[in-house]
Amino acid sequence: MIMTIPNMLSLLRIISLPFLFYLIRDDYPTAALCVLVGSWLTDLLDGFIARTFNQRSKLGSYLDPIADKIVTASLFIFLTLFDRMPLWLTVIVVSRDVVIFGGLLVVFMPRKFPVASPSYLGKFTTFFQALTLFVVMSDRVPALKGYLTKLYPVVLYTTAVLTVLSFVQYVLRGIALLNRGIAAEK
Repeated sequence: MIMTIPNMLSLLRIISLPFLFYLIRDDYPTAALCVLVGSWLTDLLDGFIARTFNQRSKLGSYLDPIADKIVTASLFIFLTLFDRMPLWLTVIVVSRDVVIFGGLLVVFMPRKFPVASPSYLGKFTTFFQALTLFVVMSDRVPALKGYLTKLYPVVLYTTAVLTVLSFVQYVLRGIALLNRGIAAEK
């Protein structure tokens, strides 16, 4: 197992979660939003470093998307517990990732996991999930309070629709991979 700088940055995103939860729970909204934005910057930075300095690793190909999903799902759940995120949206976001991960386990458990490349729809969905978190969390920041509130319904529903569409796309991709694997075994 190679612990590269990008891998450490991915782990840092996961490790920052308890601190972020503390800031949200104890009502330090500006600091919480800064930590969240810092987390996203480490996500961009780990990819940049991996590509630019040839620090790609098999561990990183799994760790980076897992860290993204853990951070996003955890924040949706945590914000829902504090009545700042609607339960219906959290159920959609978290269910999608649980089903996709479960599908990967079922399809590839007997074989080695492929390095999955996200689709453009998946990347767009991730962007809107992040934007949703930003809009929801920014409403508690005194300097930003009320500025993005009008975007709230549009962002929530767009995120829900994109999450469902990307879920369908990933399921169809998984079925195609499964069918190819079965055909190759015959």
